[in-house]
Amino acid sequence: MNEKPLVSIIINNYNYGVHLQEAIDGALNQTYKNVEVIVVDDGSVDNFREVIASYGNQIIAVLKENGGQASALNAGFKASKGDIICLLDADDIFLPNKVSEIVEWFQLNTSIDWVFNESLPMTSEDISKVDLTSILNPELDISHKNNLQIIDFRTNIINAELPNFAPSTSNLCFSRKILEKIFPLPEIKGFSGLAICDLYLKYVAVGISTGYSSKKNLGIFRIHENNRYTTQEINNKRSIDAEILMVSGYWMLVKFPSLSKLSQKIFSKGLANYLRSNNQKINYSDCIKKYIFKLSIIDQLKMLSMTIYYFIKLGFVHLV
Repeated sequence: MNEKPLVSIIINNYNYGVHLQEAIDGALNQTYKNVEVIVVDDGSVDNFREVIASYGNQIIAVLKENGGQASALNAGFKASKGDIICLLDADDIFLPNKVSEIVEWFQLNTSIDWVFNESLPMTSEDISKVDLTSILNPELDISHKNNLQIIDFRTNIINAELPNFAPSTSNLCFSRKILEKIFPLPEIKGFSGLAICDLYLKYVAVGISTGYSSKKNLGIFRIHENNRYTTQEINNKRSIDAEILMVSGYWMLVKFPSLSKLSQKIFSKGLANYLRSNNQKINYSDCIKKYIFKLSIIDQLKMLSMTIYYFIKLGFVHLV
């Protein structure tokens, strides 16, 4: 990797014009300067054009018809040139030292292909009152660097163990070479627009390569009422979970057969959520049939057993 590698920040936006300026400003105002900021709008109908136009050639704008998050990420990756790719949802914010930290971690070991961090949850009201630089903690920086260890979770993933260190979209950074193995993502919009999203991307990446994971907050996760997932009521969440898990499980099996056990586990969880959701507007019978057809008889029985287990479990808890 170059001493000062180009870092692409891909901001995916859908009707978050009210927050988009803060996301772009955070991406542009990094202490690390060899950065390109790519803003992909996925068919928004709000004031996003005014916001994007105000930045002129400071950013690379990609405007497209609505196709879901996977479609937006595909467009952003296609437009990017960076050796390192950092993803950012348009309602979240990068702290000023985010990219410099990520580059340093990648350069600690050139064999890794992903770096994950955390973000500080804050409401829009709290964000408006705080100086982002005040959140930085140099002493904590040193502690995190000393405790970083390479994570090789590939065998665990193959054996269907879920990584408990894989965060949400705005905390995911990848080498270009691993994304060239994963992209283009299957462009399945679904009813939520999230059918193929960060879950598919991060699980596959962890399953095929090594990386670093840190609990350090390098961004802000915005808590607000328009969040497409976190503010949903229980039945809608189950419907969204069902879609994400089943579609992700299906395409993992298709594109990465070595992750078959993980695929079955994820698909079973999704099917259980689908059966519990009572959402009659969504019909995934074709997806279920196609998935089952790809499994051996033994694996079909295993998947059925897991689905029954998760279905029963959902009767006692809100979400799997």
